[in-house]
Amino acid sequence: MKPKTIVDKAIAWSAKHGPCPSGDPGLQHYIGELLYKEGAFEQAEPHLLAAGKRDSARLLADMFVEWSSQGGTPGAFALRGVLPYLQNGNILAARTFLNHFLAQITSKHPELVSSVQSSPISVGKPQNGGNDEIILTKDPVLNFAQLAVRTCQRAQGDKNKGMREAWVRLCGTYQSRGGILARPEVRKVLAELAELYFAIPPPRAQQANPLGDMLSAMFGGAGPAPAAPRRVLTPASSSSTPGLD
Repeated sequence: MKPKTIVDKAIAWSAKHGPCPSGDPGLQHYIGELLYKEGAFEQAEPHLLAAGKRDSARLLADMFVEWSSQGGTPGAFALRGVLPYLQNGNILAARTFLNHFLAQITSKHPELVSSVQSSPISVGKPQNGGNDEIILTKDPVLNFAQLAVRTCQRAQGDKNKGMREAWVRLCGTYQSRGGILARPEVRKVLAELAELYFAIPPPRAQQANPLGDMLSAMFGGAGPAPAAPRRVLTPASSSSTPGLD
């Protein structure tokens, strides 16, 4: 039996007989770590994301820093870790990944840190106190990723109007600049996060004005045809992700 077949069967068995529909987190981490050490970055990525553990998030950051040296922008790799973790409601893993990734990438490339950063940027009040600073960089996608995680962390569905508006402004501002954040596949994920964390219904169509689309949906504009019940997530549920150590 081929190694990939054995891996797939093991994960499928653990998903069927365990509490995690994506498979046992420890098994996913183990497989991801083996593949990373073998240099199979692309194959390791989905396993480390599916594991959702803090150790997995840190290992994913290590891998992406190494992978980025072969080409690609730091911001693009940051999104590859942050967005899937947020889609899974795993804010702790998203923050762990991003903090570790930023610490390493700015250590290797100190020129990334903006010289105009005279004071920390804060997004509201941290839920558990402590340091919640934003590292302002010359890569706008890295800045967006940091702000996106912190905004989602403070989400309360449709109960916190300020955070809903902050999310709309954040996405509209950065997407209007073009680049990777304006790509259809990224816009689709951000629309899913708007629905998941802020109870903002998706627009009827992905038009050229994402800010207008979100505002229209947010304030009662015409929405899509009835579909499956919406997933809505708040930090209270995201902080207790099954399998997260």
